[in-house]
Amino acid sequence: MAVTAKINSNTSAGPQRVSVTVPSASAAQTFKALNDVNVTTLEDGALIQYDAASDKFITKTTIETNTGTLRFNGGNF
Repeated sequence: MAVTAKINSNTSAGPQRVSVTVPSASAAQTFKALNDVNVTTLEDGALIQYDAASDKFITKTTIETNTGTLRFNGGNF
């Protein structure tokens, strides 16, 4: 990541001190640590599904569509 800075000074002495801090990115070490994941209902065989209402990914053992044409059941094995 490149950092570019332009410093303008209105005095002949110029700026006395310039400091740039680059924020460090801390990567999540586990899936459960991600901010957009709700894993409150973890079960064996759970599948990951996006929930638009909460704007998060959730875990469920059964995933169905509103049309009823798609059904996965990954639980109890």
